[in-house]
Amino acid sequence: MASPFDRLNLDPALACEFLGVFARYEFALKAAGFADGDEKKAEAAWDRYARAIDARFSGLNSAELKTAVDYLLGRPPKKQIVVKGKIDWLDAPPDVNLPRAEQVFVMVRRVRNNLFHGGKFLAAEAGGDPDRDRLLVDHALTVLRACLPLHQDVAAAYEN
Repeated sequence: MASPFDRLNLDPALACEFLGVFARYEFALKAAGFADGDEKKAEAAWDRYARAIDARFSGLNSAELKTAVDYLLGRPPKKQIVVKGKIDWLDAPPDVNLPRAEQVFVMVRRVRNNLFHGGKFLAAEAGGDPDRDRLLVDHALTVLRACLPLHQDVAAAYEN
């Protein structure tokens, strides 16, 4: 059986790094109290976290982070949809009424969803752009890493 990474429209090492960081971040969010759910499920409360760090996020001045944010918000990842029984992609810009950090984290989660739910396998078969896919994942990683120190409890849970 061939490796599932053989047909991925992205470097497997980058995909694994991103998924590992994202998964650890979700663990840290839940461990730090950014969890929603009930007796049947638990989910990371990304939007609540983004709102909690928004003021500090706005104060970050890293050129690398600015490039990442500008790309994710200016050329946002598309949303995978089904039209007449076929997979398609929808342009779905961020909601400008949300705080900026929340807008960015919606895009980071969409990058994750597109990768984890198989969209980056379809992209290769549909003539996708591996350079853009790499940029989206790189920029999403930049955001995750830059924002981790913005909340002490989340950072501690991530590191311990």
